[in-house]
Amino acid sequence: MVHCFLLRFQGLTMYKTTFIVLILIWNINEIVGQCVAGTDIAGKTPTVATTDAGTARTFIFNSNDEDYKIKCCGFVASWEFYVGSATGTLYAQVWRPSGTDWELVGQNAITVTTGDQNALKTEPIDASQQIPVKIGDFIGFKSTAATIPMYYRTNNGVGSDNENIQFSDSATTTPGSTDTSFNQYGVTNIEFSLKANLAPGNVPTFGASPTSSSVTDDTAVGTPIATVTATDADTLDTLTTQWTATSPAGNSGVFNYDSVTGALTTTNQLPIGTTDLTFTSTDNCGNTVTHVYSLTVTNYPPVFQNLPDTTSISEDIAVETQLKVLTVTDASLADTVTCLVNNINPATTDLYLRYAPGTSDYAVYLRGDNSLNYDTQRQYVITIDCTDSKVTVQETYTVYVLRNQQPTITNLPAGSNSIEIAGSTTPIGTNIFTVTSTDPENDQLHYNMTCIPACPFKIYDSGDIQVDSSLSGLTSTAYDLFVYVYDGSTLVGPRSLTVKISDINTAPNITNLPSGIVVPENSAPSTTLYTLEKTDVNSLDTHTWTYSISSGGSVYFAVDSSGIVKTTSTPINYETITPKTFYVTAYVSDGQASASGTLTIDVSNVNEAPSFSKTTYSVTGNEGAAGATIGTPAFVVTDPEGDTVTYSLACPEFTLTSGVLTFTSDYDVDAGLATTVSCGVTVSDGSLTDTATLVVNINNINDNTPTFFRSTYSFYVTHDSTVGTVIADIPATDGDIGTFGEITYSIDQTSTGGTYFRMNSDGGLYVASDLSTFSAGTTKDIIITATDGGGLTDTTTVTIVIPGVTTTTVSTTTDRYMTFFEDTRNVAWFVACMALLVGLLILISVFIVRYGDFSWMKRLCDELSRKCRRKRRFKIRREPTEISYVEPSRVRTPASLTTWDAWKSNDHTFN
Repeated sequence: MVHCFLLRFQGLTMYKTTFIVLILIWNINEIVGQCVAGTDIAGKTPTVATTDAGTARTFIFNSNDEDYKIKCCGFVASWEFYVGSATGTLYAQVWRPSGTDWELVGQNAITVTTGDQNALKTEPIDASQQIPVKIGDFIGFKSTAATIPMYYRTNNGVGSDNENIQFSDSATTTPGSTDTSFNQYGVTNIEFSLKANLAPGNVPTFGASPTSSSVTDDTAVGTPIATVTATDADTLDTLTTQWTATSPAGNSGVFNYDSVTGALTTTNQLPIGTTDLTFTSTDNCGNTVTHVYSLTVTNYPPVFQNLPDTTSISEDIAVETQLKVLTVTDASLADTVTCLVNNINPATTDLYLRYAPGTSDYAVYLRGDNSLNYDTQRQYVITIDCTDSKVTVQETYTVYVLRNQQPTITNLPAGSNSIEIAGSTTPIGTNIFTVTSTDPENDQLHYNMTCIPACPFKIYDSGDIQVDSSLSGLTSTAYDLFVYVYDGSTLVGPRSLTVKISDINTAPNITNLPSGIVVPENSAPSTTLYTLEKTDVNSLDTHTWTYSISSGGSVYFAVDSSGIVKTTSTPINYETITPKTFYVTAYVSDGQASASGTLTIDVSNVNEAPSFSKTTYSVTGNEGAAGATIGTPAFVVTDPEGDTVTYSLACPEFTLTSGVLTFTSDYDVDAGLATTVSCGVTVSDGSLTDTATLVVNINNINDNTPTFFRSTYSFYVTHDSTVGTVIADIPATDGDIGTFGEITYSIDQTSTGGTYFRMNSDGGLYVASDLSTFSAGTTKDIIITATDGGGLTDTTTVTIVIPGVTTTTVSTTTDRYMTFFEDTRNVAWFVACMALLVGLLILISVFIVRYGDFSWMKRLCDELSRKCRRKRRFKIRREPTEISYVEPSRVRTPASLTTWDAWKSNDHTFN
């Protein structure tokens, strides 16, 4: 900022007055420096008079008088403009010259409503939406429809071109895009009412970045150490963040900083100590902030992985010997570790430290010409130092001296040991036995041997006992050898070994042939059937078994090298195999002689289960009564033995007899029984079985006829009944379900000479046409037919009576629904109930009479009897009464009916 101030000052040195100095300071604040809130503006809001006639037009106010030019660095805090009569959305914009083109820096969408008309509107901008501006930017605007801000023409539009502007009808609205479509606006010397109130930007901050951290010097190259990023409260501001300094400066080569992501990573081995890295972030207006991040790198010291430790060695070791390879690690990858012997207590030159051959590991060694002696010194403590040039660590290694331990013969245990060889076939130099021994100190061992009697054998330091002279013509059949072992200090032994010599070979003998066995068919592969047994006087002989089998039986049977008779992998099927008996001739040989025997194998038949050819079968039939045939399932069953098979079914609804499937009981789909039933079916040959699934499909048939409750009906209908009047509900019923149970009705009303009646779908008979044409007393018979979905029908005859008027006593019979007692079924159960009730009353009466006290009732009856005899008797008089009969909708002439009133006297009293 000071640099900009000096440039501006040097450009104005031609002015010498104090006034010029004041102008200099104003320029620094207003143009060169940061925008000052409440002071810096761009644009103006003149008294307006005219509105641009364009639509969706964009303006840039790049007038030469620079009234709309931004002369400081900051943000647009608010906009002011005069609104005429136009409303809509105004995009207040900031444009930046880019050569001969214009770049849209940013824009704020401002909604203008009718409440804003003909007034100056001020629109504050949220901090997150404030447009960043630089010196040299120009303000402008775009209206979405009619141009919203108005303008004023200065000097009546004539004179200089200092107030001329540019416009475009197709300019971009995407911030960051460049546009070339602007042209000179046709109206000159104008000032639009648009002003941007500017404010300074916020200084960036490293608030979320760490200030320090610690790592170890084994941190791998490329490891992220920290994330250093700057932020700015001005969200639209652009920050430039850089790594600017390192202390010590020499450590800068081990880091890399990604200014985009803020990631600080390693590029080399980290130096031990603290490194300070300075970061600088600058925003668009040159606001700068620095941040120091301190990284402390610590060192991993060397570590002994296998010390302290001890080793025990024998005093008689006479060659250079590696005692211990040291495992020393250092987690700091770049460190080199060196080790040395710091001290040996007591002092000796017999122990020393050097690299193990072919490795970079140190090892403790014992010299070959050492002077170890268990009796004089039994322990040495070696102190070893290892360093990575930064830290030195120390550990001890203790060596114990042991008295020499004697060797042990391992394969000649105490007691008797023997081997047997063939004298005629064992030449000189043949190794007949090898003695093995162990020594705790791994000393060099030596063997010697004595024989009783003198023998043709010799033992070597390797432990091998070999034939030293020819065995032909020997008379001794056995030799006792006594073996000793020596480790240079101790002689151990003797251990005995008897060598038996045999020259006469005896043929082997098969002890369990001839013989016979029975093998059931379908025996599993590799089943052991028989084990051949043999004996041989020459127990050391090696025997070989061979065989032959009659009639191609080697396909089914074999004899292995151990003399075991087994089945092969070929299945044995009694029904197809021919013949059923095979003869196995077995041979055993010791290489010189052999023996043979015969094993008879009889193949036996085994019952095998029948089997269905499929897992699922199906059969389809119609619903029906018990015993009705559904169908014959097409079962396909095979039985290897051809046995007679039977079937059983796991569904109680059906019966399977001789392959025919019938109903066990009445099966009516209309009663809710299933149309598809899955049954388990079992086939048996008497002992073995197989199962499958039988799917039984039952067809629903039309097995019920629709039925009216009665075959005839009679109904009165007045001739003035309105159309739609329901006469009666006489539905038919059908026991079928589904389509077969759906009933339709038709009427044969030929007798009426027209269509006066109809049936609805629920069985309701109703008036379909005007009946006024029928005279009183008319009677018409119509026939109603009920038809179900399968075509079955029932009919009923309905008599329609149109009643007339008469002056005589009416005595008519009208068809109607049955009363309760007209149904004989109701009479039957009603009589039974009444009989039961009477019996119950009699039983209660018996109990009352037998156990009750009714003397009070007798006294009451006697008293009433005396009074009744004194009373006079009254005559019952009958007198006629008229009853009028009124027919619906018509008053008929009254008819005289005779009736009587009971229990009346002349004085209408009863005493």
